[in-house]
Amino acid sequence: MGASPLPPPPPPIHSVRYLDEEKQQEEEEEQKGEEDTGLKGENLHLSSKFPYLSQGFTKIFGKSLVGDVSSNEILNNKRLMQEIEDSERFQEYIHHLQHKVDCKAQNTKFYVMTPHPYGLGSQIHISAMSLLEAMVMNMTFIMPWTTRYVAPSRCKSQTWECSFMKISKCTLEDAFKAKKSQPKACNSPAVTSNAAKFLENKCSFIERRQRKKGAFNSEWFGYRPIINTLLSTARINEGEGGVGGGGGGRYGSLFVFREAVRYIIRPNPLMVNFTNYVRTQIKDLPQDVDMSQVMGVHIRHGEDKMKRPQYTAKDFATMIYQRLENEGRYRYVLLASNSGKAYKDLPKNLEDISRFKGIDFGTPKVVSVPGHFFSTIGTGDKNQDPFSTLKNHDSHSGHDEMMAMIAQLYILTSCGGFLGTLHHNFGQMVWELMSASRYTTLVNAHDMSGGVWFSGWVASGFPHGPLHFNPMGDTHL
Repeated sequence: MGASPLPPPPPPIHSVRYLDEEKQQEEEEEQKGEEDTGLKGENLHLSSKFPYLSQGFTKIFGKSLVGDVSSNEILNNKRLMQEIEDSERFQEYIHHLQHKVDCKAQNTKFYVMTPHPYGLGSQIHISAMSLLEAMVMNMTFIMPWTTRYVAPSRCKSQTWECSFMKISKCTLEDAFKAKKSQPKACNSPAVTSNAAKFLENKCSFIERRQRKKGAFNSEWFGYRPIINTLLSTARINEGEGGVGGGGGGRYGSLFVFREAVRYIIRPNPLMVNFTNYVRTQIKDLPQDVDMSQVMGVHIRHGEDKMKRPQYTAKDFATMIYQRLENEGRYRYVLLASNSGKAYKDLPKNLEDISRFKGIDFGTPKVVSVPGHFFSTIGTGDKNQDPFSTLKNHDSHSGHDEMMAMIAQLYILTSCGGFLGTLHHNFGQMVWELMSASRYTTLVNAHDMSGGVWFSGWVASGFPHGPLHFNPMGDTHL
């Protein structure tokens, strides 16, 4: 289990505020034992068996590695146990490259991700893809950049570790030392843009350039041999019952991608505490509610430079009632939206529809994370992203935009069903983490643009399109 919920305001949440890096490091060291062992109580034996999964986001809520499923239910479910074991092997594989490697050894290769200027969901997805690209090349992934979603008044460094566990024990300094010692040929773009030549020349350093699909400049990830290489190296013997593949029990792109996302956003003690605190602040959602009776909904309006399809609150209300007719179990709708209007319109539209449905279709209660967690706090900084919701550190409650958005993401992931738009990164992440927490693609996640999301992944190999790259061939990546 995660740490106990924090006391509600008005007192400031001093226990979760990191005003400088030294204080953060001290508190992380104090809680190191908890991070190492993961879940507590009745699931200690599961945590001992799955130490890498136990560091993930699933420790925040339920009683076990799989939401509210008990230890005995997990142990007695052969298919579920197999998928948990395979996820554990993949997490161990990541950990080996990121932490057990000798950072100063001559044969250690580094993949450095340069700053990514886009939204938080995009930052997480690009980081996950870059991690996988590094893994298939047997490289250690370094993510040294700062993110604007972390307020410097909360955590001076503004790095990923302000909210999550360390990506790697190796540093940017280690990577630059390796760069200096590599052959001169490795400075040529003709070598660094081609995987085969990169390996042939014994190069040891690559940077992921901004606004590119990957360090090797390719949409490589959907290519089946790459997935096979990752699974084989992770010692995953695919057989019947695998998830995320195109039939035959084969694991596919969803499996490896969700595991990369799981690793990237493993919460540190601060995020565990804060998420549990936020959960206690959702008005009208009972603390002991059966989360299978809660449908998570994400409505995004405006703020979309790519002009992708958008749907009204009435469209969402209609789809929610379609799910009620098919499943009939949702009593609550947990709404997340960047539109204040959606919080007023969705309940009204649900009530309007329920009048024509009869007594068997009571209106589900719409609940949400309180708005003060996402209030705009002006700083006068003209360089800030105009599409950012929370502009600065909330000094009273101790949170910033990163914390508020990730806490909401974790809570939505725990819902029994989800409705959103696949073409938005936030909606994709909810679905990916639902799959990660349940160890299956068969999750109740539906796309307003049509269909259940896992079918789209099987068809395309990856939500941004199929992949085309043979890492050992001569193709320019």
